[in-house]
Amino acid sequence: NQMINKLKALIMNMPPLWRECLSSAFRTALACTIVGCVTLYGPSSICTLVAFPAFSYVTAILIIINDAALGDALRGCWLALYATFQSMGPAMLSLWAVGPGRFSKATSAAAVALAAFVVVLPWPQSTHLIAKRVSLGQIVLVYVVAYANGVHTDPIMHPISLAASTALGVLACVVALLLPYPRLASSQVIMSLVHLHAMLT
Repeated sequence: NQMINKLKALIMNMPPLWRECLSSAFRTALACTIVGCVTLYGPSSICTLVAFPAFSYVTAILIIINDAALGDALRGCWLALYATFQSMGPAMLSLWAVGPGRFSKATSAAAVALAAFVVVLPWPQSTHLIAKRVSLGQIVLVYVVAYANGVHTDPIMHPISLAASTALGVLACVVALLLPYPRLASSQVIMSLVHLHAMLT
């Protein structure tokens, strides 16, 4: 009990910026730990479906970085869903129409270039940077792995596995920002005001 009280006192006496960085680092590590536990010790059906655990880590880090609050993670869920529809829909269609066995280096490079061009193209309502990053990562993985595996690539399940890996990273972010207590933007604003008041008085 004394140890916990000393730790609390140490954390409370830290400068606010250090405390925010420590909290962000803890939650990022927690999100990555959740991804690792699910992919290593989860049910075999989930482990089989999440075929790209490395992309789950990337998605989690992309969303949770920069002192994200719970609202940011929920917005990240929507952005990841949008990115997945934007990249995986056309990928499924092209893999089904062309056939994974017919993908060569040239056709894979052309497919990646065309899909990336559509994602990065500035529309009147510009796509959020997180959605672009997730979508571009998915595009590269879906076509390069399809080329590498050739005829063994399932044109439907391959993109679905990548989408499931993305979803795992997003869910890990939300859980990490809920534990041990929700990290809300309103709480961050209140804490900043308290520290500002303490500095001025």
